[in-house]
Amino acid sequence: MRKASLMAETFLMGATLIDLTQPVDWKVPVYPGDPPFSSQQFCSVDKDGYSVHALSCSSHVGTHIDAPSHFIADGATIDQLLPSAFILPALVLDVSHKKDRECISWDSVEPVADRICPGTAVLFHTGWSRHWDDATRYFDHPWLAADVAERLVALGARLIGTDTMSPDQSPMVGPSAGDGDCAPDFGVHRTILGAGGLIVENLTNLDSLLGTGPDTEVIVSVLPLRIAGCDGSPVRAVAWLQSRGGGSLFVT
Repeated sequence: MRKASLMAETFLMGATLIDLTQPVDWKVPVYPGDPPFSSQQFCSVDKDGYSVHALSCSSHVGTHIDAPSHFIADGATIDQLLPSAFILPALVLDVSHKKDRECISWDSVEPVADRICPGTAVLFHTGWSRHWDDATRYFDHPWLAADVAERLVALGARLIGTDTMSPDQSPMVGPSAGDGDCAPDFGVHRTILGAGGLIVENLTNLDSLLGTGPDTEVIVSVLPLRIAGCDGSPVRAVAWLQSRGGGSLFVT
């Protein structure tokens, strides 16, 4: 155990971890139909000598990861995946110029497609995390065209992530609900998860990972809880920078 601890300390020595995780509290936006988040104190230090909270939430609350079984009947559940599946080199794409409910087409990805190697995580920075506290506007995010997911899978992408509620269209909520046709078809979910890949949603601070040089690599960690038989899990998503090829880590 001590040897493993020393290895971890050496691995992260000199690195600054960039937190990509949204806070989870009573205001957290949840997908329509999902159970709300609740955290209630069950035991207190004053009364019981220790503090314990009772938690109730969806497996897809806050910053979270989707396992293949989220959409695929015989897909892997979150506990069946090795820890190494959640720590990957990442390519961060800036699509923050996209407007409300605008489609992100392959044109936005093509200029950097040659940098997507097998096992890469592809993260889309839309900037929509700035609307996290707006329970209506947050659902009006840009979304990925299904063929983008298909091409990413063909290039070997292992994971995609967004700073939005979903890589697919989300339903309208609030006063505008029912206007227009924006019912999600979940094409991105079915493609990525159907290929055995993973999806991370509700990321934040992705702008901190933009503009890295050619000799610098972004590493992302989205380790979930090991919940038996579950289709997803909240994560504490973090990223750091390292020299390409696995050399010494850079302080960001």
